[in-house]
Amino acid sequence: MPAICPPWPQPEPLDKLRYIVEGFLSVEGYLDKKAPAFVLQHGHLKDWHKRLFDKIVPISYYAGNYRQKNPARPCLENDVQVGGRPGCPFPEVNEQMKKFSGSMEKMIGETDQFLSIVRLPADGARAVVQLAAVLSGTFIKIHPFLNGNGRISRLIVNYVSARYGYGPLYRLPENRPIDPDYESASANA
Repeated sequence: MPAICPPWPQPEPLDKLRYIVEGFLSVEGYLDKKAPAFVLQHGHLKDWHKRLFDKIVPISYYAGNYRQKNPARPCLENDVQVGGRPGCPFPEVNEQMKKFSGSMEKMIGETDQFLSIVRLPADGARAVVQLAAVLSGTFIKIHPFLNGNGRISRLIVNYVSARYGYGPLYRLPENRPIDPDYESASANA
């Protein structure tokens, strides 16, 4: 008999949003203190996802776990789409996220090295923005979680920004815009 998998309501009910905000602020506090000292890995993203969504998901294992083939977590065996664009097939997510960790480590190291020799502030800022865009965009293409990927991608941007001494670009864990242009842009990315 197939598992009965309750949907993750979108947008989240208003009475649950405070838990997402509390989780977001918890991660932001961590980033403010620790971002310059650690290289982001996919395990951090799972932790952040759990912090944001642990108290709101209809099944506890939705929070902090990737989409995957796992008999103990059958409701994670789902493919997802945003704006008609598919994320990575669920059986491949774990492997893709491990590869993503390696890519993040390499790109962060290269950015660290570049910033140690760059002379113009604009060149440094451009390198930080480029790194944030590549990391968050790659994460979104994989779309490892059932839901909440956009919020985690914004935390990736905030991590990069904090790592290199800039303030966070995102202060709130906003919902996905309800806008046909947003869906169209996602489909054309």
